[in-house]
Amino acid sequence: MESNPFAGSGSEIPAVRLPPTDGPFRHRAARFRQLAQSRSSLAGYLNLMADLAEIQAGLWDDAAAALPPDISRLPENPGWRATLRSIADRLKPGEPGLASLLDRTRQAADEELATWGGRLLAGDFDRIDAGIAPLVAAALQVHMTSFASRLARERIGPARTGSACPVCDALPVAALLQTGGAVHGLRYLVCSLCGCEWHRPRIQCIDCGSSKDVAYFAIEGLGEAVKAEGCGACRTYVKIMDRDKDAAIDPFADDIASLALDLLMAEEGYRRLGINPLLVPGG
Repeated sequence: MESNPFAGSGSEIPAVRLPPTDGPFRHRAARFRQLAQSRSSLAGYLNLMADLAEIQAGLWDDAAAALPPDISRLPENPGWRATLRSIADRLKPGEPGLASLLDRTRQAADEELATWGGRLLAGDFDRIDAGIAPLVAAALQVHMTSFASRLARERIGPARTGSACPVCDALPVAALLQTGGAVHGLRYLVCSLCGCEWHRPRIQCIDCGSSKDVAYFAIEGLGEAVKAEGCGACRTYVKIMDRDKDAAIDPFADDIASLALDLLMAEEGYRRLGINPLLVPGG
């Protein structure tokens, strides 16, 4: 398994950690493959996501050459639309339903693709086909992660809220407990779109800031590396993943592989703070 692509060094604690300049997607694909071997009920989807991550990795260099000057204008960017169509061309349909979604994506007009991208960036999943949303998200991730990886740190302003990415304002996919150097044991939220990580103190609710009623939940058989941190005050939760317990963790892959934990939290009456755009919303 590949090493952690976000490994840090030095003594200064960074408020924001940028994605690696060669992208996180090859590491992610390998993690999806590894998890597929131990999660038989999810193996089909995990392997499909591994294929998708490998395609994202293959499109990385082209995305770097087509970066928009303003990330908010990305849906209008022709390079992003080309990436989405390339994903549709390269992803092998494993079932008829996926084949029709890929065909629809290839045949969509530029204006429709821009609309899909704008709605996904706005979090408006109710007005985008649930099956197409992960494809759109994957294309956006390539460009947004490439943009973030090359961003000058002085251009990063304060986050709008503690739960919003300071680079693109998206919600987190999960929290990571980092390992190594000055960041060892620190909690960083991971952006669901651009892949940036931003520091938030541990044992403190990301949503309301309370530290009085924070509890941790786990599923037997999933190991100790992935848990849910729930706040009894506002009834929100975020998955927290410990790289000291499993250095190969990828927040997107390990999130999908631990869907049983989301079901548990829903049964306990908690609302998830954040989203994994590689999952079909409501699916």
